[in-house]
Amino acid sequence: MKYYIATVASLKMLPLQHKIALFSTTILMMAAIAWQPSKSIILFPIFKKPLPINVPINITTPEVLESESEPMGASLDQNDPQFQAPKDEIEQQLVQAHAEMESQHRVASGETLGAIFSQYGLPISEMYRLIDANKSVQQLHVGQTLKWDVDADGTLTSLSIIRSKKVTDIYTLGKKGYSYKEVVQKGEMKPVALTGRISGSFYNSARDAGLTPTQIGNVVKALQWKMNIGRDAREGDSFGVVLDREFIDGKAVSKGKINAFYYKSQRRGHSIFIARGDDDQFYDQDARSLNRGFQRIPTLKSYRISSSFNPNRLHPITKRRSPHNGTDFAVPVGTTILAAGDGVVVKSRYHPLAGNYIVIKHGREYMTRYLHLSKRQVKVGDKVKMGQRIAKSGNTGRSTGPHLHFELIKNGRPVNAMKVPLPQAEPLRGSVRTQFMRDIKTYKKQLSTQMPA
Repeated sequence: MKYYIATVASLKMLPLQHKIALFSTTILMMAAIAWQPSKSIILFPIFKKPLPINVPINITTPEVLESESEPMGASLDQNDPQFQAPKDEIEQQLVQAHAEMESQHRVASGETLGAIFSQYGLPISEMYRLIDANKSVQQLHVGQTLKWDVDADGTLTSLSIIRSKKVTDIYTLGKKGYSYKEVVQKGEMKPVALTGRISGSFYNSARDAGLTPTQIGNVVKALQWKMNIGRDAREGDSFGVVLDREFIDGKAVSKGKINAFYYKSQRRGHSIFIARGDDDQFYDQDARSLNRGFQRIPTLKSYRISSSFNPNRLHPITKRRSPHNGTDFAVPVGTTILAAGDGVVVKSRYHPLAGNYIVIKHGREYMTRYLHLSKRQVKVGDKVKMGQRIAKSGNTGRSTGPHLHFELIKNGRPVNAMKVPLPQAEPLRGSVRTQFMRDIKTYKKQLSTQMPA
């Protein structure tokens, strides 16, 4: 207590300015003691996962370009009416009757089943399915004949291999794949004559006489360069066919193959007689071929092939089938283009993909297409001869460089124009002709006794 009294007494004795300074210092000291600094807190930014932003991007499959060709994926629709030949009345009747337009091929030296499939643009996958059905399908010999049917989707529905006059291997597509059976002729083959008279259309008259739609189709195709039988048939004209049919116990067990056809017209100069030769082709009564020749290359000289026929081509990126149904020739713009065979121009126009193009119908079996032209020199309805100048090459439509895209269509399907056997217009000669002329006499004798007067 005495210290407190002594301290207070001492403070009273201090001058006023000292008292003020001491009081200020004391206040500051108390404030300093009372103040407690808080711990430093460092605030880091918090990053939240950003919300997705949908930005519309137009992604397209990149085009793969072949030089002097068309971009992959720019294939023409084979069923597009713009590239088809119009059908006349008898062709429409055959389509409505679902007549089978058989394709066939005679095996040449060194040919394999794969090579034949490649020539006609048949799916290789179907070939392997046939092999699964029976491996003997691969065993082909020179001179044997293959016949097949294909549906609208390009699927092989049946295949026949005529091994000999008595043995035929038949493959038929079913729900579980192809079935195989060997058909051995057990009966006796006899010639049969069917005759009739035109009353209305040729198609209906032939059906009344007993011919099947397929047999009628074969006659129409055989006569394609001689007469348009659907248009030229006249009321009262007569006709007859000689068929080979198999008989067992006196009963016919097959429809038969047409070996001869005779059409007797009431108009002078319009009668015609044709017969089948040993090579399975038809000839007239003087042993001259009914075919018209074709040339493989529709130019005055050969040019480099920039893209070959490949109906099974795959797009290297999408792995989707991107068929190339023709042959591309790397020709300079302005190169003269020739008709591959005799025929009639059925299309001559422009298309966004094909550019300037021409379609020629050659009889009833073949058709050719010429694309990316710079100039068209023929019009619809023009009749052309093999080797006739029809256009100048160009680079129009979807094209990666100057070239000619050339297609050969057989029985409505693209085939490899560089490899497929083309029709020849050679007449029969020598001993083959001698035997053919004997057959002609036999057929004529048989028909003349049965045909209507």
